[in-house]
Amino acid sequence: MHGTAKVYSLKDGSTVTIRDANIKDLAGIWKVFSSVVEEKKWIPVLSAEENDFERLSWFSHHKNAGSIILVAELEGLVVGHCLVERDDWDAAAHVGNLGIMIIAEHRGKGVGDALMSEAIIRARDEGFEKICLSTFNTNLVAIKLYKKHNFQMVGVRKRQFKMEGEYKDEVLMDLMLNSSK
Repeated sequence: MHGTAKVYSLKDGSTVTIRDANIKDLAGIWKVFSSVVEEKKWIPVLSAEENDFERLSWFSHHKNAGSIILVAELEGLVVGHCLVERDDWDAAAHVGNLGIMIIAEHRGKGVGDALMSEAIIRARDEGFEKICLSTFNTNLVAIKLYKKHNFQMVGVRKRQFKMEGEYKDEVLMDLMLNSSK
């Protein structure tokens, strides 16, 4: 467990702090999650759970499972978070499933880049050998970010999600963390 915060420079010259999430961050994490859900175009979730028990359950589950939960803090506020979740299957314990979310007004500044950089470092340090993720085919900015961090497209699930009457393809991407493939 790292427990230390790292400061990254953003495109506008300001800085963002990337650190391990703690219980006090739950309201901020849920604010980010809810704002992304409300956009109805980036994740296949149609409504955000708003009760404290669910939030605490989510946090406890991931901490106990050895997942990595990072927050991006800008001027004292959580503006993004990243989860590298341990796979539930015993034979896939070396694989992490990554999810990342940033409040819309803070996108395009380098917050996602900082979160991805730190998530990859932490995942490697904590013994993950591979990180998987998925995104919608329409999320071109995210796909560009993932490719920048050397994720490779490994597949597409056509018409995987249906949101507000519109189908979305799911793009699957992987990053191998060790040198042997």
